[in-house]
Amino acid sequence: MKKRTLMKRIGVFAMLCVLTMTMFVEPSFAGTYKVDDGGDVSYASTPRSDACDKMTVMSQMTWTLPDTLYYCTLQSGGALTKESEVKLYKYKDGKSANGLITRKGIPYSQVDREYSFPSGTFTLNFGTKTMIDDGITYRSVHGTDCASSVAFAWRKGTGNNSASSNFLKRTNTNHAIYTTENMFNDAVRESTDAYSGDFLKVVGNYGKYHKTTATTTRAVVDGLSATGNYGAGQDIYSEVYAKIKPGDAVLFRGSSGHVRLVTGVHIVYTDTAKTQVDPKASYVQCIEQTGFRKYKKDDTDAAKKVASNWSTSWIPNNETVQAGTYAGTKGFTGKYTFTQLVGEDPSPTVNGGDAYNRYIPIRLNVWN
Repeated sequence: MKKRTLMKRIGVFAMLCVLTMTMFVEPSFAGTYKVDDGGDVSYASTPRSDACDKMTVMSQMTWTLPDTLYYCTLQSGGALTKESEVKLYKYKDGKSANGLITRKGIPYSQVDREYSFPSGTFTLNFGTKTMIDDGITYRSVHGTDCASSVAFAWRKGTGNNSASSNFLKRTNTNHAIYTTENMFNDAVRESTDAYSGDFLKVVGNYGKYHKTTATTTRAVVDGLSATGNYGAGQDIYSEVYAKIKPGDAVLFRGSSGHVRLVTGVHIVYTDTAKTQVDPKASYVQCIEQTGFRKYKKDDTDAAKKVASNWSTSWIPNNETVQAGTYAGTKGFTGKYTFTQLVGEDPSPTVNGGDAYNRYIPIRLNVWN
Protein backbone atom coordinates (compact mmCIF):
# COMPACT_ATOMS: atom_id res chain seq x y z
CA MET A 1 0.00 0.00 0.00
CA LYS A 2 1.36 3.44 -0.89
CA LYS A 3 2.42 5.61 2.03
CA ARG A 4 0.10 8.50 1.00
CA THR A 5 -2.91 6.18 0.81
CA LEU A 6 -2.05 4.66 4.16
CA MET A 7 -1.69 8.04 5.82
CA LYS A 8 -5.00 9.21 4.30
CA ARG A 9 -6.79 6.15 5.70
CA ILE A 10 -5.17 6.65 9.09
CA GLY A 11 -6.28 10.30 9.06
CA VAL A 12 -9.87 9.36 8.26
CA PHE A 13 -9.86 6.69 10.97
CA ALA A 14 -8.45 9.16 13.49
CA MET A 15 -11.15 11.71 12.67
CA LEU A 16 -13.84 9.05 13.00
CA CYS A 17 -12.55 8.09 16.43
CA VAL A 18 -12.52 11.71 17.61
CA LEU A 19 -15.93 12.43 16.12
CA THR A 20 -17.55 9.54 17.95
CA MET A 21 -16.37 11.05 21.23
CA THR A 22 -18.26 14.32 20.74
CA MET A 23 -21.25 14.14 23.06
CA PHE A 24 -24.40 16.20 23.39
CA VAL A 25 -25.76 16.09 26.93
CA GLU A 26 -29.29 17.36 27.23
CA PRO A 27 -29.40 20.26 29.70
CA SER A 28 -32.42 21.20 31.77
CA PHE A 29 -34.50 23.96 30.21
CA ALA A 30 -37.87 25.55 30.93
CA GLY A 31 -39.29 28.24 28.68
CA THR A 32 -42.53 30.21 28.62
CA TYR A 33 -44.75 29.75 25.57
CA LYS A 34 -47.86 31.82 25.01
CA VAL A 35 -50.60 33.03 22.70
CA ASP A 36 -51.15 36.79 22.58
CA ASP A 37 -54.69 37.03 21.25
CA GLY A 38 -55.07 40.73 20.62
CA GLY A 39 -53.75 41.52 24.09
CA ASP A 40 -55.35 38.58 25.88
CA VAL A 41 -52.49 36.28 26.87
CA SER A 42 -52.79 32.53 27.54
CA TYR A 43 -49.97 30.14 28.32
CA ALA A 44 -49.20 26.70 26.96
CA SER A 45 -50.03 23.60 29.00
CA THR A 46 -47.24 21.56 30.59
CA PRO A 47 -47.20 18.86 27.85
CA ARG A 48 -47.06 21.51 25.11
CA SER A 49 -44.34 23.38 27.00
CA ASP A 50 -42.35 20.16 27.42
CA ALA A 51 -42.43 19.66 23.63
CA CYS A 52 -41.27 23.23 23.04
CA ASP A 53 -38.51 22.80 25.63
CA LYS A 54 -37.32 19.62 23.91
CA MET A 55 -37.17 21.38 20.53
CA THR A 56 -35.24 24.26 22.09
CA VAL A 57 -32.74 21.91 23.70
CA MET A 58 -32.17 19.99 20.45
CA SER A 59 -31.51 23.28 18.66
CA GLN A 60 -29.05 24.59 21.26
CA MET A 61 -26.69 21.70 22.06
CA THR A 62 -23.14 22.80 21.26
CA TRP A 63 -20.40 20.91 19.43
CA THR A 64 -17.09 21.45 17.65
CA LEU A 65 -15.24 19.60 14.91
CA PRO A 66 -11.82 17.92 15.05
CA ASP A 67 -11.27 18.77 11.37
CA THR A 68 -13.12 20.09 8.32
CA LEU A 69 -16.20 17.90 7.85
CA TYR A 70 -17.48 16.72 4.47
CA TYR A 71 -20.83 14.98 4.60
CA CYS A 72 -24.07 14.44 2.68
CA THR A 73 -27.53 15.07 4.08
CA LEU A 74 -29.55 13.08 1.51
CA GLN A 75 -29.49 9.76 -0.29
CA SER A 76 -31.18 8.34 -3.37
CA GLY A 77 -31.43 4.65 -4.11
CA GLY A 78 -29.38 3.97 -1.02
CA ALA A 79 -26.45 6.14 -2.19
CA LEU A 80 -25.40 9.60 -0.99
CA THR A 81 -26.25 12.41 -3.43
CA LYS A 82 -23.87 15.07 -4.74
CA GLU A 83 -26.50 17.80 -4.53
CA SER A 84 -26.64 17.33 -0.75
CA GLU A 85 -22.91 17.77 -0.14
CA VAL A 86 -22.03 19.97 2.84
CA LYS A 87 -18.62 21.26 3.89
CA LEU A 88 -18.18 22.58 7.43
CA TYR A 89 -15.02 24.31 8.61
CA LYS A 90 -13.41 23.59 11.95
CA TYR A 91 -12.20 27.18 12.06
CA LYS A 92 -13.82 30.33 10.69
CA ASP A 93 -12.79 30.73 7.04
CA GLY A 94 -10.80 27.51 7.50
CA LYS A 95 -8.02 29.38 9.32
CA SER A 96 -7.04 28.61 12.92
CA ALA A 97 -6.22 32.25 13.65
CA ASN A 98 -9.88 33.13 13.08
CA GLY A 99 -11.07 30.92 15.91
CA LEU A 100 -12.79 27.59 16.43
CA ILE A 101 -16.44 27.50 15.30
CA THR A 102 -18.79 26.34 18.05
CA ARG A 103 -21.92 24.96 16.41
CA LYS A 104 -25.38 24.57 17.89
CA GLY A 105 -28.02 21.91 17.42
CA ILE A 106 -28.07 18.29 16.34
CA PRO A 107 -26.71 18.05 12.76
CA TYR A 108 -29.18 17.82 9.90
CA SER A 109 -29.45 14.43 8.17
CA GLN A 110 -32.06 12.52 6.23
CA VAL A 111 -29.68 9.59 5.77
CA ASP A 112 -29.24 8.40 9.37
CA ARG A 113 -32.17 10.31 10.87
CA GLU A 114 -33.24 7.71 13.43
CA TYR A 115 -30.24 8.32 15.65
CA SER A 116 -32.24 9.96 18.42
CA PHE A 117 -31.38 10.49 22.04
CA PRO A 118 -34.50 9.59 24.03
CA SER A 119 -32.22 8.88 26.97
CA GLY A 120 -30.92 12.47 26.90
CA THR A 121 -27.53 11.81 25.27
CA PHE A 122 -26.61 12.10 21.61
CA THR A 123 -23.29 11.01 20.09
CA LEU A 124 -22.06 12.81 16.97
CA ASN A 125 -21.08 9.88 14.78
CA PHE A 126 -20.58 8.92 11.17
CA GLY A 127 -23.00 6.60 9.44
CA THR A 128 -21.88 3.78 7.15
CA LYS A 129 -22.36 5.46 3.75
CA THR A 130 -19.56 7.21 1.83
CA MET A 131 -19.18 8.93 -1.54
CA ILE A 132 -16.03 10.19 -3.26
CA ASP A 133 -16.33 13.39 -5.32
CA ASP A 134 -13.30 15.25 -6.73
CA GLY A 135 -11.03 13.21 -4.50
CA ILE A 136 -12.92 14.14 -1.33
CA THR A 137 -14.66 11.49 0.76
CA TYR A 138 -18.14 12.56 1.87
CA ARG A 139 -19.83 10.62 4.65
CA SER A 140 -23.21 10.26 6.24
CA VAL A 141 -23.67 11.64 9.75
CA HIS A 142 -26.21 10.60 12.35
CA GLY A 143 -28.69 13.38 13.05
CA THR A 144 -32.26 14.55 12.75
CA ASP A 145 -34.30 16.39 10.13
CA CYS A 146 -37.30 18.70 10.36
CA ALA A 147 -39.87 15.92 10.78
CA SER A 148 -37.93 13.68 13.16
CA SER A 149 -37.02 16.62 15.41
CA VAL A 150 -40.71 17.65 15.69
CA ALA A 151 -41.66 14.02 16.30
CA PHE A 152 -39.11 13.72 19.11
CA ALA A 153 -40.40 16.95 20.65
CA TRP A 154 -43.96 15.60 20.58
CA ARG A 155 -42.82 12.27 22.03
CA LYS A 156 -41.24 14.17 24.93
CA GLY A 157 -44.39 16.23 25.46
CA THR A 158 -46.59 13.14 25.67
CA GLY A 159 -44.22 10.98 27.73
CA ASN A 160 -43.68 8.54 24.83
CA ASN A 161 -39.97 9.18 24.88
CA SER A 162 -38.52 5.67 25.15
CA ALA A 163 -36.75 4.09 22.20
CA SER A 164 -39.20 1.18 22.31
CA SER A 165 -42.33 3.34 22.01
CA ASN A 166 -44.13 3.16 18.64
CA PHE A 167 -45.69 6.59 19.11
CA LEU A 168 -45.37 8.64 15.87
CA LYS A 169 -43.61 5.78 14.14
CA ARG A 170 -44.48 4.20 10.81
CA THR A 171 -45.70 0.63 10.71
CA ASN A 172 -42.98 -0.26 8.20
CA THR A 173 -39.22 0.42 7.99
CA ASN A 174 -38.63 -0.98 11.47
CA HIS A 175 -41.04 1.57 12.92
CA ALA A 176 -39.06 4.59 11.71
CA ILE A 177 -40.09 8.05 12.93
CA TYR A 178 -42.70 9.92 10.84
CA THR A 179 -41.73 11.92 7.76
CA THR A 180 -43.62 15.01 6.55
CA GLU A 181 -45.54 12.74 4.18
CA ASN A 182 -46.72 10.62 7.11
CA MET A 183 -47.65 13.75 9.04
CA PHE A 184 -49.71 15.06 6.13
CA ASN A 185 -51.49 11.77 5.48
CA ASP A 186 -52.21 11.19 9.16
CA ALA A 187 -53.54 14.70 9.89
CA VAL A 188 -55.23 15.63 6.62
CA ARG A 189 -56.23 12.34 5.03
CA GLU A 190 -57.05 10.79 8.38
CA SER A 191 -54.61 7.89 8.32
CA THR A 192 -55.38 6.62 4.83
CA ASP A 193 -51.62 6.08 4.63
CA ALA A 194 -51.19 2.36 5.33
CA TYR A 195 -47.85 3.07 6.99
CA SER A 196 -49.09 5.72 9.46
CA GLY A 197 -50.92 5.40 12.74
CA ASP A 198 -53.60 7.72 14.07
CA PHE A 199 -51.78 10.40 16.04
CA LEU A 200 -52.43 13.72 14.29
CA LYS A 201 -55.23 16.07 13.27
CA VAL A 202 -55.59 19.46 11.59
CA VAL A 203 -56.12 22.68 13.54
CA GLY A 204 -59.24 24.83 13.26
CA ASN A 205 -62.47 24.85 11.29
CA TYR A 206 -62.27 23.77 7.63
CA GLY A 207 -65.74 25.03 6.71
CA LYS A 208 -67.18 23.28 3.63
CA TYR A 209 -63.81 22.01 2.43
CA HIS A 210 -63.44 18.20 2.26
CA LYS A 211 -59.81 17.63 3.09
CA THR A 212 -59.54 13.85 2.83
CA THR A 213 -58.85 13.90 -0.92
CA ALA A 214 -56.10 16.55 -0.72
CA THR A 215 -52.60 15.55 -1.80
CA THR A 216 -50.71 18.77 -0.97
CA THR A 217 -50.90 21.61 1.52
CA ARG A 218 -51.30 23.96 -1.45
CA ALA A 219 -54.57 22.20 -2.28
CA VAL A 220 -55.71 22.54 1.33
CA VAL A 221 -54.89 26.24 1.59
CA ASP A 222 -56.43 27.02 -1.79
CA GLY A 223 -59.57 25.09 -0.82
CA LEU A 224 -59.89 26.87 2.52
CA SER A 225 -59.35 30.23 0.83
CA ALA A 226 -61.99 29.64 -1.85
CA THR A 227 -65.00 31.94 -1.97
CA GLY A 228 -67.97 30.44 -0.16
CA ASN A 229 -66.01 27.99 1.96
CA TYR A 230 -66.74 29.96 5.13
CA GLY A 231 -69.71 31.99 6.30
CA ALA A 232 -69.83 35.76 6.64
CA GLY A 233 -67.03 37.21 8.76
CA GLN A 234 -64.98 34.00 8.65
CA ASP A 235 -61.85 33.18 6.70
CA ILE A 236 -58.79 30.95 6.79
CA TYR A 237 -56.97 33.38 9.07
CA SER A 238 -59.64 33.58 11.77
CA GLU A 239 -60.76 29.94 11.54
CA VAL A 240 -57.42 28.15 11.11
CA TYR A 241 -54.26 30.15 11.83
CA ALA A 242 -55.74 32.05 14.77
CA LYS A 243 -56.43 28.67 16.42
CA ILE A 244 -52.74 27.66 16.59
CA LYS A 245 -51.18 27.06 20.01
CA PRO A 246 -47.56 26.56 21.13
CA GLY A 247 -46.64 22.91 20.63
CA ASP A 248 -48.58 22.68 17.37
CA ALA A 249 -46.69 22.45 14.08
CA VAL A 250 -47.03 24.14 10.71
CA LEU A 251 -46.57 21.73 7.81
CA PHE A 252 -45.76 22.11 4.12
CA ARG A 253 -46.20 19.13 1.85
CA GLY A 254 -45.85 18.88 -1.93
CA SER A 255 -43.47 16.50 -3.70
CA SER A 256 -41.27 17.12 -0.66
CA GLY A 257 -42.03 18.71 2.68
CA HIS A 258 -41.03 20.74 5.71
CA VAL A 259 -42.41 21.16 9.22
CA ARG A 260 -41.84 23.69 12.01
CA LEU A 261 -42.74 23.51 15.70
CA VAL A 262 -44.69 26.56 16.91
CA THR A 263 -43.47 28.10 20.18
CA GLY A 264 -45.53 31.30 20.20
CA VAL A 265 -48.53 32.97 18.54
CA HIS A 266 -49.30 36.68 18.20
CA ILE A 267 -52.68 37.70 16.78
CA VAL A 268 -53.56 41.24 15.72
CA TYR A 269 -57.11 42.35 14.87
CA THR A 270 -58.32 45.17 12.66
CA ASP A 271 -61.45 45.83 14.76
CA THR A 272 -62.11 46.37 18.47
CA ALA A 273 -64.55 43.45 18.56
CA LYS A 274 -61.69 41.11 17.57
CA THR A 275 -63.52 39.52 14.67
CA GLN A 276 -61.19 40.41 11.79
CA VAL A 277 -57.64 39.06 11.96
CA ASP A 278 -54.90 41.17 10.39
CA PRO A 279 -52.91 38.44 8.55
CA LYS A 280 -49.91 40.63 7.75
CA ALA A 281 -49.41 41.66 11.38
CA SER A 282 -50.32 38.32 12.99
CA TYR A 283 -47.58 35.70 13.19
CA VAL A 284 -46.27 32.49 14.69
CA GLN A 285 -42.85 32.00 16.24
CA CYS A 286 -41.20 28.69 15.32
CA ILE A 287 -38.19 26.48 15.87
CA GLU A 288 -37.22 24.34 12.89
CA GLN A 289 -34.40 22.25 11.49
CA THR A 290 -33.59 23.25 7.92
CA GLY A 291 -30.15 21.94 7.04
CA PHE A 292 -26.86 23.75 6.59
CA ARG A 293 -26.32 26.30 3.85
CA LYS A 294 -25.02 24.54 0.72
CA TYR A 295 -23.18 25.90 -2.32
CA LYS A 296 -22.56 24.85 -5.91
CA LYS A 297 -19.10 24.01 -7.16
CA ASP A 298 -19.12 27.02 -9.50
CA ASP A 299 -20.01 29.45 -6.70
CA THR A 300 -17.57 32.19 -5.79
CA ASP A 301 -15.00 31.58 -3.08
CA ALA A 302 -16.88 34.08 -0.92
CA ALA A 303 -20.12 32.10 -1.24
CA LYS A 304 -18.35 28.85 -0.42
CA LYS A 305 -16.74 30.46 2.62
CA VAL A 306 -20.10 31.72 3.90
CA ALA A 307 -21.63 28.24 3.63
CA SER A 308 -18.66 26.47 5.24
CA ASN A 309 -18.76 28.87 8.20
CA TRP A 310 -22.43 28.21 9.06
CA SER A 311 -22.77 27.52 12.77
CA THR A 312 -26.14 25.73 12.87
CA SER A 313 -28.71 23.84 10.82
CA TRP A 314 -31.54 25.24 12.93
CA ILE A 315 -33.76 28.35 12.87
CA PRO A 316 -33.76 30.83 14.61
CA ASN A 317 -30.11 31.63 13.97
CA ASN A 318 -27.76 34.53 13.26
CA GLU A 319 -26.79 33.48 9.73
CA THR A 320 -27.25 35.75 6.72
CA VAL A 321 -30.15 35.10 4.34
CA GLN A 322 -28.53 34.34 0.99
CA ALA A 323 -31.27 34.50 -1.63
CA GLY A 324 -34.70 35.90 -2.41
CA THR A 325 -36.58 38.90 -1.07
CA TYR A 326 -34.73 38.81 2.26
CA ALA A 327 -31.19 38.34 0.85
CA GLY A 328 -28.61 40.12 2.98
CA THR A 329 -30.81 40.15 6.09
CA LYS A 330 -28.90 39.05 9.16
CA GLY A 331 -30.65 36.24 11.00
CA PHE A 332 -33.38 33.72 10.22
CA THR A 333 -35.82 34.63 12.97
CA GLY A 334 -38.31 31.74 12.85
CA LYS A 335 -41.11 34.32 12.74
CA TYR A 336 -43.74 33.85 10.01
CA THR A 337 -46.77 36.02 9.38
CA PHE A 338 -50.09 34.44 8.47
CA THR A 339 -49.68 35.76 4.92
CA GLN A 340 -46.33 33.99 4.70
CA LEU A 341 -47.90 30.75 5.89
CA VAL A 342 -50.49 30.84 3.07
CA GLY A 343 -47.85 31.78 0.48
CA GLU A 344 -49.23 35.25 -0.19
CA ASP A 345 -45.94 36.82 0.94
CA PRO A 346 -42.49 35.19 0.54
CA SER A 347 -40.53 33.66 3.40
CA PRO A 348 -36.73 33.59 3.70
CA THR A 349 -35.25 30.23 2.66
CA VAL A 350 -31.92 28.63 3.52
CA ASN A 351 -31.02 26.96 0.23
CA GLY A 352 -33.08 28.86 -2.33
CA GLY A 353 -36.23 26.77 -2.00
CA ASP A 354 -39.77 27.89 -2.77
CA ALA A 355 -40.40 31.01 -0.69
CA TYR A 356 -44.15 30.76 -1.40
CA ASN A 357 -44.80 27.31 0.06
CA ARG A 358 -48.15 26.98 1.83
CA TYR A 359 -48.27 25.74 5.42
CA ILE A 360 -51.15 24.35 7.45
CA PRO A 361 -51.22 23.83 11.25
CA ILE A 362 -51.44 20.32 12.69
CA ARG A 363 -51.44 18.95 16.23
CA LEU A 364 -51.54 15.74 18.24
CA ASN A 365 -54.94 14.06 18.66
CA VAL A 366 -54.42 13.98 22.41
CA TRP A 367 -54.09 17.78 22.63
CA ASN A 368 -56.96 20.29 22.48
